[in-house]
Amino acid sequence: MTQLTRRGFLWAGIAAGAVGLAGCSPAPPRALTLGCGEPGGSYLQFGELLSAVARETGGVEITALATEGSVDNLALLDAGSVDLALSLADSAAAATPSDDLVAIGRVYQNYLQCIVRAGDGLTSLADLSGRVVSLGAAGSGAAATARRLLDAGGLTSASTPPVTVERPFRDAVDDLEQGLIDALFWSGGVPTPQIAALAGRTPIRVLDTTPVLPELLRRYPDAYVATTIPAGVYGADTPIPTIGVANLLLAHPDLDDDLARRLVDVLIDDAARLVPPGSLGIQYLTPASLIDTLPVPLHPAAERRYRERYG
Repeated sequence: MTQLTRRGFLWAGIAAGAVGLAGCSPAPPRALTLGCGEPGGSYLQFGELLSAVARETGGVEITALATEGSVDNLALLDAGSVDLALSLADSAAAATPSDDLVAIGRVYQNYLQCIVRAGDGLTSLADLSGRVVSLGAAGSGAAATARRLLDAGGLTSASTPPVTVERPFRDAVDDLEQGLIDALFWSGGVPTPQIAALAGRTPIRVLDTTPVLPELLRRYPDAYVATTIPAGVYGADTPIPTIGVANLLLAHPDLDDDLARRLVDVLIDDAARLVPPGSLGIQYLTPASLIDTLPVPLHPAAERRYRERYG
């Protein structure tokens, strides 16, 4: 089903088959574990906010677990080690088995950020040839997306390809400042506090990643969008074009229906409290975007609850 058809279907207000909440006895709440991301990153920030708000207003206990990120979260969810997982949409699309994933909602957008030192003369992705580049932590969605980007840009097959390493985010920031690496990739909200702090100590530049976007979309349709990091972020005088990737809140299809409905209510009613402080740019958690979870289908109970709330 196409995205347009899906949206029309959900917002059409079809009452047949909808399950009303009135008169239903809610299932006793149980503790859920949410796979998030690295300390200092948007995933863990969002997970901690969701945990606090869900406990207060939704009657759901959620433990936000620090992990390596999207790929790690998907593996943990597949193994049954977590009940919920945050993941980039492109990582979720590549997950196996992908048919065992459902989404509670599309929660916000990540910005793919390629950070270099301003004084090194690196101004484009092509300048990364022969340079030491941190893709991100092993098991992170950032690393998976960065690999795709470098490959789509022809850098991995160049005569002098980048020397890639996988470094945890905080270590990569330190390495860039000390000159141990030449660039780092990071996928998260803007501004990311650790990068903003680095920019206060060492002038940095964010490279425009959008020249590779057409080839990425040819290979991976609907996984990426063009977006812009606002002017002023990290000291930039002008907006910086970059690639955006949607973030999904994922579960298994057998997640209790009542829990799925409660989570939907939290995402709708407490959206403003789930945005990390200081975040700029495009944020989701809006009626029109929460249901746009392609390529992953919505949890059936979550889909019904969106109909009940917005149909």
